Amino acid sequence: MSNEDDYLDIGDELLAGAHGGPNAPLPDDMHPLAKRTIRAIDTFSDWQGKVVCLMVVPIIFAMVYEVIARKFFIAPTLWSFDISRMLYGMSFMLGAAYVLMRGLHIRADFIYRSFPVRLQGWVDLLLYIFLFMPGMLFLLWAGYEFALKSYLQNETAGDSTWAPIVWPVKIALALGVFFLVLQGISEILKSWYAATRGRWPK
Repeated sequence: MSNEDDYLDIGDELLAGAHGGPNAPLPDDMHPLAKRTIRAIDTFSDWQGKVVCLMVVPIIFAMVYEVIARKFFIAPTLWSFDISRMLYGMSFMLGAAYVLMRGLHIRADFIYRSFPVRLQGWVDLLLYIFLFMPGMLFLLWAGYEFALKSYLQNETAGDSTWAPIVWPVKIALALGVFFLVLQGISEILKSWYAATRGRWPK
């Protein structure tokens, strides 16, 4: 393999195919409980992300319908912008765990990628435990309160003449954070393996 190929491998290390996935083999020396946990969480995140991506279909339909109605029939809709905005927000939050599982969140890794794998594992492990998880747990608690209040009030959008209900979006926010917490557990186990074994499990 040429040096150019080596460079491309390093540059592509965070792409979905390079990060493994629910079907990627886990090492034999990993603790069985950790393997089962990683497999279950990654499989759930993969399935859930693929379902959420279907939200793009009604978003496209709403936008295309709006453009045709407005440009050709001079009949703009009241609902298309709100539908597309709400569905986009829901898909963004509900798909975040899938993106984390695939290693596609943006990260400034120009220094990190030069570290030995063991050090990378420790960096990820400490950041997940002391920054990611506390932040996500706080956001989960706040999101739950936010969604519950919205649901009990049957809250509607105050910035729209259509005034759609917005509590499904706020429930999706809390659910998306919950899924991120679950995926964070999987990432912690992977980081622990890398920190203690000197190689990534996938």
